[in-house]
Amino acid sequence: MNDRTLDRPWVLIAEREIVTKLRDKTFIGSTLVMLVLVIAAVIVPALLAGSGGPDKIAVVDDAGTKVVQQASVLAGEDGYEITRAADRPAAEQLVTDGEVEAALLPGTDGYVVVGKDRVSSELENRLREAAVNVGMEQNAAEAGLTPTELRAGTQVELELLKPAPLPDVVATFVNIGLALVFYMTALGFGMMIAQSVVQEKESRVVEILAAAVPIRSLLWGKVLGNTALALSQIVVIAGASVVGLVATDQLDILKVVAPVAGWFVVFFVLGFVALAGLWAVAGSLATRQEDLGSTTLPGQMILMIPFFFAVFAGSSAKTIASFVPIASSMAMPGRMLTEEVPLWQPLLAIVFLLVATVLIVRLGARLYERTLLQTGRRLGYREALSLEAS
Repeated sequence: MNDRTLDRPWVLIAEREIVTKLRDKTFIGSTLVMLVLVIAAVIVPALLAGSGGPDKIAVVDDAGTKVVQQASVLAGEDGYEITRAADRPAAEQLVTDGEVEAALLPGTDGYVVVGKDRVSSELENRLREAAVNVGMEQNAAEAGLTPTELRAGTQVELELLKPAPLPDVVATFVNIGLALVFYMTALGFGMMIAQSVVQEKESRVVEILAAAVPIRSLLWGKVLGNTALALSQIVVIAGASVVGLVATDQLDILKVVAPVAGWFVVFFVLGFVALAGLWAVAGSLATRQEDLGSTTLPGQMILMIPFFFAVFAGSSAKTIASFVPIASSMAMPGRMLTEEVPLWQPLLAIVFLLVATVLIVRLGARLYERTLLQTGRRLGYREALSLEAS
């Protein structure tokens, strides 16, 4: 124990940070809340989408049955359930009682879709298209043509010049989710780091620690310990998301998100380490918990502004933000979900972020050394920089 204390004191500080957090009921509770929210965000929409079962359509003859069957084919997995009624009044009664979504009844020149107070445009369009298809096949048979001959030269294919890896709605949701995870995790752990430093200063524990351990080791221990905790929390949340996606049979989303998740971890770790150093400095500048409102404000701004860029900015602004250190931790993974990004771009962004992280941590370490034992009053950043330069 003594040898390790002398050789790697930051390991003991990191272990102390981890053990303290794991015993903190507030930390455990917030983690459980995040897990519940993530699982709910993945599972609940899928359950709601499939909880009502297929819509029921009433018909009175075989012709209507064929049309609804064709509409079910057009609907794919959703499909429609056919309910056979004896006659038109019976079918209309089923609609009135809410037993069926609509009724498809014979009309003067085709069919009539009967609804209670409204019929969804999606259902109406599918029934219209199905009726046309069935009618064309019948007319083709009477004319001596096969359905293939009748449809010759009418096929329309879809070709995308810049295909997105995910549907727009899903990609936007995941993009916001990744940015929000980084923002909330960095903010939450950052405030805990700052509060921990102030508590140690208020209780004079920091003086004891500083006498036994180099101050830079105190900083590195806090940064690495909280980084390990934050990354572990991200892994747990990701695991919960995977379980939710598998349980709701949304593996297509998982296949696209999984490769980007690896990039996200790299950007997350580098961005978090840089911010953790700044949060520790924010705590060292304060002497009371009440001081943290002003000393942590720069860190909050550094997080908040890139978050809004990553989520709400236009394409050009997001592209620029994806190369700016800290902002790239939120913007680049989102871009990789919504567009084709050349390999050199995330690699270059990582180089920029790595250089910035080294510079920020070195500056933070110097400020931390100069301000940690200043317990008389709250220091400002300008004053701290002058202390560092002197």
